[in-house]
Amino acid sequence: MKKMISLALMAITLLPTATLAQEEQETPEIELVKESDFKAYVQADLISHYMWRGIDMGGISIQPQAGISWKGLSLTAFGNAGFDKDDPQEFDLTLGYAKSFGKWDLNVGITDYWATGTDPENRYFYYNEKETPHQLEANLGFTCQYFSLQAYTMFWGNDFKINGDRAYSTYLELSVPFRAGGLDWDARIGVTPMESAGYVTYHTEQGLQGDIEIEDRHYFYGEGFTCNVASIRATKNLQYKNLRLPVFAEIHTNPYLKKANFMVGISVITF
Repeated sequence: MKKMISLALMAITLLPTATLAQEEQETPEIELVKESDFKAYVQADLISHYMWRGIDMGGISIQPQAGISWKGLSLTAFGNAGFDKDDPQEFDLTLGYAKSFGKWDLNVGITDYWATGTDPENRYFYYNEKETPHQLEANLGFTCQYFSLQAYTMFWGNDFKINGDRAYSTYLELSVPFRAGGLDWDARIGVTPMESAGYVTYHTEQGLQGDIEIEDRHYFYGEGFTCNVASIRATKNLQYKNLRLPVFAEIHTNPYLKKANFMVGISVITF
């Protein structure tokens, strides 16, 4: 009798464990997405001057960035806020994809640019193609150990020639990285192959027979094939715990506009 009671108690004790083991076998845990497949970063830049593709975008600025990627697919947000209240405020979103082919990396993407100053009311959720402040741009590029070649073309939104036609403003950039003197260097040259978006303003000059109205044409990149950027940047990468702190200095010139600018900046990047 005692033996039977002992066996019964043992069976009762082991029953939950056996049932749990059976349930675990019948309903295995399915992990659809591994957390290790995701990569994310948050970054903030402080720069002395904001130059973009040879265009003067303002003075001292704060530029927050954040991005997430999964198996080559990425989504990045970029912002710019100038210390001067008259500087445009900017918010850009980029959806991209990158794939490695041996020693070559291919990247494609679409960027939605938005900045204040185009729409009188500075509306973000305003998508009338003829009046929207948004610009959509497609990007295709190749990168290897020795250089990066990128092509960018606007295809929707605020991008029209002076005559009103769609401009398809295009920018091509060659970047060559190298290391020297304990610093990471990056030399860039950027060109536009054709007339880009533009607009007209007028000013008055005094002539022999009275005032003369003069037409001034302004172009986003240039009026034809032009060199918009010739720049070189030196970066010193510092690190503190889980923060990366690159400090850079850059000479940024626009040969087309005959302008040059020297700027410095620091980034704070979490990783």
